[in-house]
Amino acid sequence: MEKVEVQKKYTIKVSDSFDKTDENFSYEIAFRRWLVREIEEKQITVLEAAKRFNFSPESGCRLINDWRRKYAPEMVLSSQSMTEAEKQMLTELQKKNKALEKQLEDARMQNIAINMLIDVAEEKLNISIRKKSGAKQ
Repeated sequence: MEKVEVQKKYTIKVSDSFDKTDENFSYEIAFRRWLVREIEEKQITVLEAAKRFNFSPESGCRLINDWRRKYAPEMVLSSQSMTEAEKQMLTELQKKNKALEKQLEDARMQNIAINMLIDVAEEKLNISIRKKSGAKQ
C-alpha cells in the first residue's frame, strides 16, 4: 500500500476583500493591518486570531507578532469620544498641571537664587555657611 502524504493548508480566505496574494499563502497588507488593529484594540487576542483564521499552530502566533511589530507603530488607534464631564475634568487637570509646572519653575529659580546668595556670602564674608560633608558634630 502506497503512503500518501497530505499537506495541510493552515491559512484560509477571510473574505473577497482580504485575498491571498500568492501561492505561498501570504496575506494582503490590508488584511495584516486589519488584524493588527483588531489585536491592538483588544477585539481579539493573538491566539484567538491564529485559531480563527486557521494559521499554522507552530508558526501562526509568531507570524502575527511579526505583523504587529511591523504595522502597529504606524497605526493610530481610535479612542472613544469623551463625555462633557470628562472634557471638563481634562481641562481642569490641564490648568492644574500648568499651575504646578509654574510652581516648580518658581521653586527651581528660588533654589538657584539661594545657592548664588550663599556662594556670594561665603566668598565676600569668608565664612562657611554650607555644612561640609563628613564634618563632626
